[in-house]
Amino acid sequence: MPNTLNFSVIALLALGMAVFLSVVARVWLQRWRVRKWVKSLTAARVARRQRNFAEADRLLETALNAAKSLSRHWKIKAATCGEYAALLRAEGKFGEAEKYLREELALRERFDSPRAPETVVATSRLATVLDDAGKSADAEPLHRHAVGRIQEIPMLKSEAAYAMNNYARCLHKLGRVTEAEDFYKQSMEMAKQDGTSDEPPSANSMNNLAVASSDNARYSEAEALHREVLAARQRESGAESLPAAASLTNLASVKMRQGEYQEAEELFSKAKEIRDQELPEDHPERLSALNNEAVILSKQGRFEEAAALHAEVLMRRERSLGPKHPDVAMSLMNVAMVQSSYGNLATAEKNLDRALDIARAAFGEQHPKTADVLNNLAVVYSKQDRLDEAAQLYRRALRIREATVGAEHPIVASSLGNIGTLELRLGKYGEAEKSFQRAFAIAERTIGAVHPEQAQRLSNLAIANLNLGHYNSAADFAERALRIREAKLKPGHRDFALSWLNFANIRIEQERFEDAAELIAKALEVFCNSVGRENELTAICLSNLGRLHLAQNRREEAENCLAESLAIHKRVSGGTSLNAMFAVNRMADLRIEQSRYDEASALLEETLEVRCRKLPAGHANLAFSLHSLGRLHERQGHMAEAENFYRKALAIREAALPMEHPHRASVLEDLAKLLEVRERAGESQELMTMARVAREQHAASEAACR
Repeated sequence: MPNTLNFSVIALLALGMAVFLSVVARVWLQRWRVRKWVKSLTAARVARRQRNFAEADRLLETALNAAKSLSRHWKIKAATCGEYAALLRAEGKFGEAEKYLREELALRERFDSPRAPETVVATSRLATVLDDAGKSADAEPLHRHAVGRIQEIPMLKSEAAYAMNNYARCLHKLGRVTEAEDFYKQSMEMAKQDGTSDEPPSANSMNNLAVASSDNARYSEAEALHREVLAARQRESGAESLPAAASLTNLASVKMRQGEYQEAEELFSKAKEIRDQELPEDHPERLSALNNEAVILSKQGRFEEAAALHAEVLMRRERSLGPKHPDVAMSLMNVAMVQSSYGNLATAEKNLDRALDIARAAFGEQHPKTADVLNNLAVVYSKQDRLDEAAQLYRRALRIREATVGAEHPIVASSLGNIGTLELRLGKYGEAEKSFQRAFAIAERTIGAVHPEQAQRLSNLAIANLNLGHYNSAADFAERALRIREAKLKPGHRDFALSWLNFANIRIEQERFEDAAELIAKALEVFCNSVGRENELTAICLSNLGRLHLAQNRREEAENCLAESLAIHKRVSGGTSLNAMFAVNRMADLRIEQSRYDEASALLEETLEVRCRKLPAGHANLAFSLHSLGRLHERQGHMAEAENFYRKALAIREAALPMEHPHRASVLEDLAKLLEVRERAGESQELMTMARVAREQHAASEAACR
């Protein structure tokens, strides 16, 4: 019996020891697994910050596997998901990061409670990644909730500046720039109060405040802030760091908006070099650097290089961000505008339609980026001669821009300039002049009088005055535009050709043919080199060269130029555009001089049909067709028909142009000569007197403008 008792005691002791050892082993194993998880998670965070993404991913996989066998697995898994999301965000994989953050947030809401500090921080981080993924509308209520809760929790004081900055960034993306500026300033103040004014929260907020200032056209203020942030980041993170690259990019954007393209290109290039070394190939920031390079190339007139880069950025953004990301919309717009420049209007329209759908889904209708797409779609419609549709879109874009950025903003000036350009095409020359003047005045108050964009407004004022018959004023505006371009643009830029062509048309009207010939020759060379021979601009230039030769009675040279112009128009736009009609009309005028009346008649009937179909009734350009038809019928001896066409041309010019306009005087003179032949001397003399008075008034007006 004692032996049995002793055996039982020993057995119980052994069992107790086994249980004890098992518990100790489990505790030890649990601690070992926790240490392994902590070690892996910490090492992964270090690897991420060193941008060793492959190693960070391996370590996080180890941490996640270790977490599966730990007690309170949800808490450790939530932390691991959060770190995985941080890694994926650093790699630019926003969609995958969103999935991990949603998983973390779900765990914390379930086990920690929705109002727990960790849950609030997770909410803020999810909202920030939604912004990155182009879902700012979804992010905004999450940001708003997180910012409100973080300010109520003392232990999250250090998170408050970050959360406020990220909320401001979201509002900025949504086009609520004024609200964003207020929150950026609050974030900076919070960082100072927290004693971290020299740390990232303050720098990030100051950087973002500078971006908002730039968007509000306060460029000098924005430049000063960006330079301050750049110096701080170069000092704290290094001159070759990604934060420094971000500041270089933002500073370059300001310089580009200020029209300092050379400096902007140099800054963009430095930022791109850093990002190329530090980031994966398809990282959004690296693609942003490529996009910036393409934009500045376009600004400098290097369209072929820009086209290739924009196409590459679009392809890679669709691959890395998905087909509906707002950045994809901006790339679609950029590609479309290059396609538009090369006459590929149908494809450009499709890309802009898709960009508009994405922008509306991401930002809504009342957003500057939606207005950008609408504006550029209007550009394409205008080139397609869909003038009424273009007018509607231009005005809608203007309303959005005025509502979102205010009336005194360069982008509003841009809209007014576009509306003015359309008014030119609609024959509303006086209204166009007023639109250009208003656009120039707004821009002068924000970007100054010598910005490259102002050169285009001055060029447009030159065209408006040319059409109004104010040739000396037109020449003055053209001269001012050319001086700006000479100061701001590199030789060979396409815009030089636009200036020279405008000048040439003025000189033709002034019958200064040698000057015009020199100017058109220079313009033609630049057009061929910058946009190619097979381009509408080149065709327009050749058409005007043919017009010059015709005015000099150099018929063979005129025919060669006009034939080539028509051939290019045919290949580029089908030969039925309004711009092509000028070449057709001039070829008809040549055929009249060559007594090839049947050909002239067919050509003029074509111009009249196209112009009547595409232009509003009473448009001044209709008079070109009618005047030429009058001359044709007069040459054929069809005097009654000739008189009818002359009178129609005269009625249009008297309604659409100033009474002293030389084009009105020209019709009066031709009609007077016809009536004299028809033995209606009294009427003829009256019309000739009217023509003489018009020319005298015009000469006096021109003399006053010298």
